[in-house]
Amino acid sequence: MQTKKLFQALADNPVIAAVKDESDLEEALATDVTIIFVLHSTIFNIYDMSKKINAAGKIGFIHFNFIKGLSDENMSLKYLKENTSFDGIITTKASHIPAAKALGFYTIQRIFLLDSMSMENIHTQVPTKHVDLIEILPNVSGKIIHSVRKKIYRPLIVSGLIIDKEDVMNALSNGAIAISSTNHSVWKL
Repeated sequence: MQTKKLFQALADNPVIAAVKDESDLEEALATDVTIIFVLHSTIFNIYDMSKKINAAGKIGFIHFNFIKGLSDENMSLKYLKENTSFDGIITTKASHIPAAKALGFYTIQRIFLLDSMSMENIHTQVPTKHVDLIEILPNVSGKIIHSVRKKIYRPLIVSGLIIDKEDVMNALSNGAIAISSTNHSVWKL
């Protein structure tokens, strides 16, 4: 799948619905969001969740590190590619990015910015050759968004503790390409 489609979807609607379970998914499918992040899943529901997202014409990502019953090894990536309709993966482990990309997945690396050390070392955590997007958490100030963009030169998604329109507008106006939120009211902005 071409990244052009992904970036167009983000430009059309920069709010991403992050779902924690199947009831969240049903609500997200009923909104205008075009991209859905499945944050928690099991080997028993990934197929159905991916098919529902695909049937709704939405782009689906699965958090690769939080699939219960599947190890986070490269063989599991191949299983996902052959047995689900997910378009991409989210991972906290840079080592999964090249293998996922080679299989044709969109790739998002999730990075937690908890202190000045994690900010200082962010450029060493990102395999810029293969990753499509970087997701930074938790919701950060405009200064931090600008600083991260200067260090890694990749489109950013801001997540974590996005609670209202002000948070969304702050992230977007400071250079984020999108925001991701589990807050159902944010999905409807």
